Formats: sequence, structure tokens, C-alpha cells
Amino acid sequence: MEPGTSAEQLPTPAEGAPGLSGTKLQIVEAALRTLKTKGFAGASARAIAAEGDFNQALIFYHFGSVRNLLLAVLDLISERRMREYGPAFEHARSASELASLARTIYRDDLERGYITVLGEMVSGGVTDADLGAAVAARIEPWMEMVERKLEQMLVGTPFPLLASPRDIAFGLVALYFGVDMLSHLQRDQSRAESLLELAESLAALVETVMPTQREGTP
Repeated sequence: MEPGTSAEQLPTPAEGAPGLSGTKLQIVEAALRTLKTKGFAGASARAIAAEGDFNQALIFYHFGSVRNLLLAVLDLISERRMREYGPAFEHARSASELASLARTIYRDDLERGYITVLGEMVSGGVTDADLGAAVAARIEPWMEMVERKLEQMLVGTPFPLLASPRDIAFGLVALYFGVDMLSHLQRDQSRAESLLELAESLAALVETVMPTQREGTP
């Protein structure tokens, strides 16, 4: 069974990859590497099994389908990123800290190939509405996290009068992923680096009207 070839009930993020170990983790890691090297179109059960050196029947035994497995790859990536950067994001008290963290996450995503994986899954979801909705659902928690942080930081500033934290969060996350994927397509990271550097500079300007949070601020 190839990605997207049959109608099926796709797993939600909560049902995905977090807590994987043993054989299931081995399969997901092999699928991650396959997405990076062969793309969505080339991520067949046969290719993934060959990459991981296991019988392709294990994919269907543990995940039910290739599409479910590829979504588990996104869940694994999200879990790792949230574990590594979630605490720093939650403790950030200024726009400058958040801009610096975004730059760090971008570089890490680039080095690990996560940008490539996300781009391939988005491309697969363009022609497969169910898969596209499942991919979008895995981006939603990041938008919600950014929205919560904005709600904390924009208290007492004029920004909420211009746009809601939810709309701003959507725009910021969309911009980040758009920069990620466009850089991947162009095979040129210089513009992304320049934009992230500009964001750090602008953050200092934003802080003139958005006071830094103190420790203990809810």
C-alpha cells in the first residue's frame, strides 16, 4: 500500500508516535530517513522497510498503513521539538528571547532534516484532503502554544486592539513554516537566516511597547 492510496481513519496527534520504543520506533526512524532522502512520493512500504532492514509487513502490523506511519513521523518530530524547546519557550519573557529561540529551532530543523520532512508531508497533503487535514492538525498545537504566549506578553499593550493573539499566532507560525519550506525548495538558507536576523532586531523595537515579563507572571 502506497501513501494516500486508500480511504482510512487517520490517527489524531494524540494517538500518534509519542512514547515509541523498540520495533515501532525503529520503523518510524526508518520512515523519517526515507522521507528525507526519497520524499513523500518515494516513501513506500518497500522503501521504508529496505531503509530500516525489516520486513515491510511490520509496517502494517504496527501502524495499519503507510500514511499512518508517515503521520507518526510528524508526531515523533513534534514530540522531540516540544521536549527540547517547550520549556525554553514557556520561560521566555521577552520578544528578543522568542526571536532567538525561533532562530535556534530553525537551524536545528535544518540540520536534522525536519524541514524536508514537513515539506514533503505538506506536499502529500495538497492532493489528499484527509492527509492534509491530519498534517494541519499536527501544526495546530504549536499555534496554540504561540497564542498562549502572546496572550501573556501582549497584556497592557496596544497589539490586541489591532489583531487577536490567535490571528497573530497563525501568522507567525505560517510565516515560520513558509520560510522553512521555501528555503528547502530554493536550496538556499541565506534569505531565511537574514529574515531571522531581522526578526531579532525588530524584537528589540517591539519591546519598547511590550514590556518584558517578570518571573512568576502567569
